[in-house]
Amino acid sequence: MVAPTKYYEKAVPTPTSFIRYKGIWDMQDLYESMAGWFRHRKYKLHEKVYKHKHPSPFGVERQYIWQAEKKETDYEQVIYDVYMHTYDAHDIEVVMPDGAKKTFTKGRIWIELKVVLNYDWEGRWNEKLFYKYLKDFYNKYVVRKKFTQGYAPKFRTELYELQNLIKERLKMESRGFEQRYMPGVHVRTV
Repeated sequence: MVAPTKYYEKAVPTPTSFIRYKGIWDMQDLYESMAGWFRHRKYKLHEKVYKHKHPSPFGVERQYIWQAEKKETDYEQVIYDVYMHTYDAHDIEVVMPDGAKKTFTKGRIWIELKVVLNYDWEGRWNEKLFYKYLKDFYNKYVVRKKFTQGYAPKFRTELYELQNLIKERLKMESRGFEQRYMPGVHVRTV
């Protein structure tokens, strides 16, 4: 007999970040910079869904669903879920200041970013009842303290960095990583 699953044994999510933008952006640059951000941090990136819906008179609609995962320890795994949806998208040619022509996308984009921390993602500690109780103890007293003191802020900060990268690529109002100016952290930029 295996003990029932407790609330702290499930995946621990952090708040979801949303970005909504209407205007002109370089989709190729956005796509490559986000993929590069995950590669630089040693995440395995999988494009789960790519949908290109039939064009309407208003434009093309595309959906991208990405999942980036990294084995933090043998017991913990970090998963980033990225959902991008473009509406009324048209490809337009823009003449750059140096005279070169570049293809940009004009339309609306909706992006959702979410990070989840998975415990015992391989299911090793569910085989026997004794292992289940060890896992229960470990989650209650060891991992919980580590999660509240270091893990949650670390991954939330990474999520904000990714959000800032997207905002920079879309050339939105936000310049720089705003969360670094939280109380207790003073950074002087020249």
